[in-house]
Amino acid sequence: MTKKRTKPPRTQYFSGTLLLFMEKNHINQVQLSAATGIAVSRVNNYLHGKYRTIRPDHLEALAKSASRSEAERGELIRTYLLDLLPESLHGDIRIEGVRDGGRASVRNTAKLDKTLLPATTAAALNELQNLGARSAKARSRLEEFTEILREAHGA
Repeated sequence: MTKKRTKPPRTQYFSGTLLLFMEKNHINQVQLSAATGIAVSRVNNYLHGKYRTIRPDHLEALAKSASRSEAERGELIRTYLLDLLPESLHGDIRIEGVRDGGRASVRNTAKLDKTLLPATTAAALNELQNLGARSAKARSRLEEFTEILREAHGA
């Protein structure tokens, strides 16, 4: 008898945060769809966690339309990035909003210190960042990168 391999459940911080901001700002799915140009069915899928990844242009449109402040936009993006990471790494990496010229942006703090990383690790990080989080290849590289970091730190 073979055991069926199951994936661990993925965190769903983004869906909950999006719903929270929509309720707080009195926005419904139809209004959000109209404001973003994203189909109502897709907005509904995002709210119920029925997606693998979110296209960057959709993420940007949702952040701008569902939130009313830079802090809310940063938090929405941060929760999405946390959902992409394996839960075991949530305590190993910090994703924070950074004010840059009056605009809020979210950056992985490791990006700022790439010069301190070994060349192979920096190359893997660069490749992952260039791929973006919207492809299966990017998720695969993230898992590989996680293993590289674990080996480097003797975990």
